[in-house]
Amino acid sequence: GANLYRATLSGADLMGADLRRTVLTEVNARNANFQGALFDGAQLDGARLVEADLEGAYLDEANLTKASLRDALLRGADLRFTNLQSAGFQQADLEGVNFEGARLVKTNLQSANLRMAILYHSNLDRADFRDARMPHAVLIGARGTGTIFTKADLSGVYAPKVSLQHAQFNEANLESANLVAADLRGSNFSHATLTQANFQEANLQGANLSGADLTGAQLDAADLHRATLHGANLASASGLTQAQLNTACLDEQTKLPAELSRPAPCATAKAKH
Repeated sequence: GANLYRATLSGADLMGADLRRTVLTEVNARNANFQGALFDGAQLDGARLVEADLEGAYLDEANLTKASLRDALLRGADLRFTNLQSAGFQQADLEGVNFEGARLVKTNLQSANLRMAILYHSNLDRADFRDARMPHAVLIGARGTGTIFTKADLSGVYAPKVSLQHAQFNEANLESANLVAADLRGSNFSHATLTQANFQEANLQGANLSGADLTGAQLDAADLHRATLHGANLASASGLTQAQLNTACLDEQTKLPAELSRPAPCATAKAKH
């Protein structure tokens, strides 16, 4: 590939261009048209692609470390196994993008559109999805610690067996989300909408579900050890047993199914087993 290190391509029309394995480090390509372009294996670290059009572009295995793609259009783009560490996608349109195996460590996706995006086996360590729109996104096999989904729309996400420990889901919408057998230990779901969500066999040890709405949620065999359920609405949750509840921390404001009784309050510091 060619060497276009720090080149100025602002507003350029490179629709369908073949830029595979090209060095585009720190290139300034603001408002450029790269629709359907080929960037497989390209070096785009530190590139400025603000408001660029990358719809349907191929960026497989490209390096976009610290690149800026604020307000960029990437609908249907292919970012499989791409390194996006510390890249910025604020307000970007990422609908239907394939992020399979991508590295999204510390990536900023605030207020981005990720509707139906594929995040299969991606690394989401400390990625920031706050206020992002992610309905029906696929997160099978995704993993991350400290990932931020505050106030994000995750309705209908398909995320069985996902591993998202110590994640922030506060005030997020997870209506009808599939989180079967998910590892959500220590995550924060305070005031989240969890209506009709499927948490069967999920690990919610030490999770905070204070003020969460679990109307119609499925909790069969979910692990609620030391989970905080203060003020949570569990009145119509299904699959919940007294044994599960007895391991969790409730208060007088927790709404329970009629057939279950409120366990004794948690000690402020539970002995760790």
